[in-house]
Amino acid sequence: MSLKKPAIGKIWSSAAPVEARFEVNTVWKGELSSQTMVYTALSSASCGYEGFEVNKDYIVFAYGDPDRLETGICEGTKTTASAQSELIALGEGYEPSKITTPHVNRSVVIVLIVAIFLPLSILLFISFRRRHR
Repeated sequence: MSLKKPAIGKIWSSAAPVEARFEVNTVWKGELSSQTMVYTALSSASCGYEGFEVNKDYIVFAYGDPDRLETGICEGTKTTASAQSELIALGEGYEPSKITTPHVNRSVVIVLIVAIFLPLSILLFISFRRRHR
């Protein structure tokens, strides 16, 4: 597991997202790859789960789209050591898919789209103006 917390400067929010990347061992619902990102708010003041630590195992109850899973203090996420009754109730589960899904930063995708289509639009505009003179 790795954690990526937001840089805290002069202005920050307790709701700023923390990104937790997990090596998934068992899945009980849905389709997940063997590496999955889960987001939570930075602080429990914004319902974030503050208990994530590197090199610990967790049972994570998450919601949302598979490419943007979220969890918080009310979802039941906890260390596997303290989740024995939940693990018994959930049963065996199944393995995650073997394909790891790379995490794509949406802002990078938007910048790439703008970088491609803006110059193309300008060229089309110039070409259109030249034809109609």
